[in-house]
Order: sequence, then structure tokens, then C-alpha cells
Amino acid sequence: MSSTEATRTDEMAATDEATGTDEARTTDSRTTEDMQDRGASSAAERLGGPSESEQRQDTTARRAETGADDRADTAAEQQATLIPADRAESYNSRWNELKGEFVDEPHGAVRGANELVGEVLDELEELFRRQRADLEEGLDSDQTTTEDLRLALGRYRSFFDRLLSF
Repeated sequence: MSSTEATRTDEMAATDEATGTDEARTTDSRTTEDMQDRGASSAAERLGGPSESEQRQDTTARRAETGADDRADTAAEQQATLIPADRAESYNSRWNELKGEFVDEPHGAVRGANELVGEVLDELEELFRRQRADLEEGLDSDQTTTEDLRLALGRYRSFFDRLLSF
């Protein structure tokens, strides 16, 4: 408060005392009586910030946004192909060759199909093992918070759902 405002406030207080007026003075568009009546309000509210209920609503909104982000990440993960396009093309090419060989060599084509499926399964197994290892990373640390664990559980749930979707 500037010295001019302080002088004016002192003068008004002196005038009120001299006239016996008990009127409350306005400060920042609120009366001092209003401020005293609001003694139960939070410090943030008294300083012009959001009320506790507004803070709770903001926290709830942030959690909803985070949940939406997690769901979007999960959907993107599920839509992503498991095997890179060039590898998938190679597997498809080999599969088409096996189909052509079936006419002349049925047993050999079936053996080749078994080997091809085994290669694809091995690649998928390695992919899922790497992804599982990524999920485990950093969870054993002493600095791991409950929030870190909550997020990790969500990622595990997404991974689990993805495994069961095949």
C-alpha cells in the first residue's frame, strides 16, 4: 500500500472513530466484515485464488485428461503392427512361395509353413519380451512413487489386453 493510501485509510479510521460510525471499509471490492465472515475459507480464496471445490474440479479434470491420454496411447499401441512392414512383406512372400510348392511337394510345403510360423512366433516372442522388460524398467528403484506404480499397472493392463486380443 502506498503512503497516500495509508494516510487516507488512517484518516477514514479517525473519522469513523470521531463520528461513531461502525461501517466496514471496502478493500479490494470486499468488505473487511466479509473477509472476517469468510474465516473458514482457504488462504488461496482469501488471496483471490480458486476455492477448494474449484481446485478439486481442476484435479478431477486433469485426471480425466490423463485417463483419456492413457486410453489414446493404448488404442495407438493396439493399432500399431507388431512386425515391421518390410519383415511382414518378406513373410508374406515366403508364404506365397510355400503355397505354390504345395502342388509339387505337399509335405515340404507343410514343413516350410511350420518353420515360417515358428519364425514369426519367435519374432513375436522376442518383441513381447522386450516390451515386458521395458515395463519392468525402473520399478524396483527406491525412488519409485505410488503414482509411478499406478501408471505402470495401467501399462501392464494395456499390454495384457493386447496379448489376449490375438
